[in-house]
Amino acid sequence: MTSINRRLLVLLLGGLLVAGLLAGAATYLKAREELDELFDYQLEQVARAFSRQESIAPLPSSGINYEEESEIAVQVWKGGTQLFSSHRGRTIPPQPPGIKTVYFRHHHWRVFVLRDAGRDIQVSQPIEARRELSVIFAARTIVPLLLTVPVLALLIWLAVRYALRPLTGIADELGRRSAASLDPLPDRELPDEIRPLVERLNDLLQRLTHAFDAQQRFVADAAHELRTPLTAVGLQLRVLERSAGEAERQEALARLKEGVDRAARLVGQLLALARLGPEAPSAVAPVDLAGLVGEVVAERARLALEKGVDLGITASESLTVTGEEEALRALVGNLVDNAVRHTPPGGTVDVAVRRAGNEAVIQVTDTGPGIPPAERERVFDRFYRRGKDGTGSGLGLAIVKSAVERHGGSIRLDAGAAGHGLQVTVEFPLAAAAPAEH
Repeated sequence: MTSINRRLLVLLLGGLLVAGLLAGAATYLKAREELDELFDYQLEQVARAFSRQESIAPLPSSGINYEEESEIAVQVWKGGTQLFSSHRGRTIPPQPPGIKTVYFRHHHWRVFVLRDAGRDIQVSQPIEARRELSVIFAARTIVPLLLTVPVLALLIWLAVRYALRPLTGIADELGRRSAASLDPLPDRELPDEIRPLVERLNDLLQRLTHAFDAQQRFVADAAHELRTPLTAVGLQLRVLERSAGEAERQEALARLKEGVDRAARLVGQLLALARLGPEAPSAVAPVDLAGLVGEVVAERARLALEKGVDLGITASESLTVTGEEEALRALVGNLVDNAVRHTPPGGTVDVAVRRAGNEAVIQVTDTGPGIPPAERERVFDRFYRRGKDGTGSGLGLAIVKSAVERHGGSIRLDAGAAGHGLQVTVEFPLAAAAPAEH
């Protein structure tokens, strides 16, 4: 049963039926209790009325047509001799004084015996008569209630439809929208039970709006940024086609290769940035941070050697963080790439992994030109480039920041040793099972 409307109707009508049955049973038991008290009192009063009579007529000579199952019967004994019986066919044996229930001739009887002036006045009544009256009284109470069940069912049906109207309105509102319509749902005059649902939906729609806007900006920026290297590749290809001499051809081929490498690197960084978006799926697992940093530095060692930059690891503590290995690899790789690319020949790039309290710290320090304090916030923006040469894609530090935010960490840019170069410090929370510091 998936319909809330049907479920509410079944539950409410079922509850109404159960309540009616319980009310009928309670009415029957209450009527039975009160009738027992009333008829017991009646038996006593009949006995006392007979006790006030000085003489009692003798036994009838012939049977009288009595309703034995519903009438009160009176018997009078004196000295063991029966003086009177209102029902010849009902000869219940004499009972001791008091009131009790007696089983006689396959029936239960309620018997009251009064001893007065040497006579025993015994008044009896069948229990079945009392039960029949109890059922009649209970039925008179329950039947009107049963007759109102259809009216109550209709009222319940109308009440359920009215109560669920806000949900129906929300469904209709969503059904009328197009795929591009992400405006928040109206939340005025909503029941308290439905308002949290609408608020969560509006929060989801707002996050989807931000994600779509970011995606559109990303696509527009990516298209703009890719146009330049692709245009350069096309120009170099034409120059290569028109080259007359071998030297000119080799120069054009080298520039063509640089353009292709730059376009490939840009595409790779765009894909990395897309994978690090807030809506991208994540696969979190324990990561050996020192091992990962060592692998990344080893991969960039040849590039640093070709440029004449001294790249090395100055500290490497065994630390474990909980995160995405590929995202952390992209983070460290972009930091080392940027440091090597901006450090002049003969300079140094030092990478360190150490523990600070309950956090793992990665530091990349270079002896390059550094970044002025006024620009240290802007360099994290996508496609932001420093200088007039236009080198780089402007995505490296944007990727780093996205990875840091994805892992709940922090990043800080400072001047390098003796105020020269750049030092990038990234901090992450350590995994719960990280080894303690000795």
